[in-house]
Amino acid sequence: MFRIVFETEIDAPTPLEAAKNAQEWLQNPINNWQYYVQDIKTKEVFSIDLEKEDKDAVLPVKKYIPMIR
Repeated sequence: MFRIVFETEIDAPTPLEAAKNAQEWLQNPINNWQYYVQDIKTKEVFSIDLEKEDKDAVLPVKKYIPMIR
């Protein structure tokens, strides 16, 4: 089981507009997003870049600090 986190900062007039903007960005195939994936059992966190080859796409994260606490 894995937890996947997507974080970004968006300038918008309301929380709803910010969420709508984020949804548009996520659905745009041109954007290259980086994801943080946590193994629920081991608590290990990995940075995933889907634009890279599979063997280079996963990097361990030594210290993950979420934007929202």
